[in-house]
Amino acid sequence: IFGLLQIIAFVELVRSHLASNQFQVLFKGFIFIAFILMFSALVLLTLGGYIAPWTGRFYSLWDTGYAKKYIPIIASVSEHQPTAWPSFFFDLEMLIFLFPAGIYLCFKELRDEHVFVILYGITASYFAGVMVRLMLTLTPIVCVSSAITVSRLLDTYLDLSVVDPEPSEPTPVVESKPKDKHKKVGDSS
Repeated sequence: IFGLLQIIAFVELVRSHLASNQFQVLFKGFIFIAFILMFSALVLLTLGGYIAPWTGRFYSLWDTGYAKKYIPIIASVSEHQPTAWPSFFFDLEMLIFLFPAGIYLCFKELRDEHVFVILYGITASYFAGVMVRLMLTLTPIVCVSSAITVSRLLDTYLDLSVVDPEPSEPTPVVESKPKDKHKKVGDSS
C-alpha cells in the first residue's frame, strides 16, 4: 500500500507541473508502455519456465469440454463438474430470488459501485455454473445484491414518518386503599 501511495503522489506531482493535455498524453503513453512491458515479461517468463503455464482447470473454465477430451482425471473429480440447478436453490435458498432483482436495481442507477456489482454478479454466475467449487465465488455477490433488493423494498414500503417520535405521557395510576376484610357492615370506625 505504501508503494501505491507513492505512485499516486508522484502522479499528482506530475499533474500539478504539466498542462492538462500534456498530462493526458503522458499518462496514456505510460499506461500503454507499461502494459506492453508487463505482457512481454509474462510471455518471456512463461517461455523461460519461470512461470508455470495455465493448467487444465483454467482451460476447462472457458471450454467446458476441454478436461473431458484432454485431461480425464480433472473431469472425474466431482467438484470440477458443472453445477446442477438444484444446487443453486439449496445453497443460496431465498437469496436466489432476490439476486436478479438486485442486479436489475443496479442497472437502474448506474454508478461505479453498481457496475462492479453487475460485472462481479455476471462473471461469478457464469463460473459457478461451470464448476461446482466456484459456487463459493458467487455467494458473496448474491448476498450483496439481495441486500440491495431488501434495502430498496424497506425504503419503499416502510414509512418511518408515521411513527410518533415523541413518547406519549403515561397515564397516572390511582392507587385505591385496600378494603379491610374484618370490618363489619355497620361499623364506621
